[in-house]
Amino acid sequence: MTKGKAVRVRRILVAVDGSDQSLRAVEMASQMAKGLGAEMTLIHVLNLREIPTLIAEAENGFAEEHGQMVLGKAAKLAMLDGIEPKVILRKGHVANQILRFADDYKPSIIIMGSRGYGKLRGTLLGSVSQAVSSYAKCSVLLVRWR
Repeated sequence: MTKGKAVRVRRILVAVDGSDQSLRAVEMASQMAKGLGAEMTLIHVLNLREIPTLIAEAENGFAEEHGQMVLGKAAKLAMLDGIEPKVILRKGHVANQILRFADDYKPSIIIMGSRGYGKLRGTLLGSVSQAVSSYAKCSVLLVRWR
């Protein structure tokens, strides 16, 4: 292995869904951001399903409020380490929205929780972490909490 150019971590993108795994990812990311002097952005994606318009409008209000709460809780956790993260709320297919935002934001690394599903179960469930780690143009760190 040849020694290459040092990698500078400038931007950390953390995908959060409110689970214990994603909160663990926030803890790890905020410690990294503090130690490396990197900026940190939290993203939460409202997974929109195909449902009738009137029901969708009612659910969207609740979903958006819930999404803001998830981001708020994650941001407070990061602030315990002295990091003031940017927060992004998107709507749509979760993995696609994370990857689209990452294409524009150009993070050095994406950090997210992993539920630890095996390959077969992850494929059947359409694992977000599996999709992001497969298609991201940067490194992806999956945090497991058991």
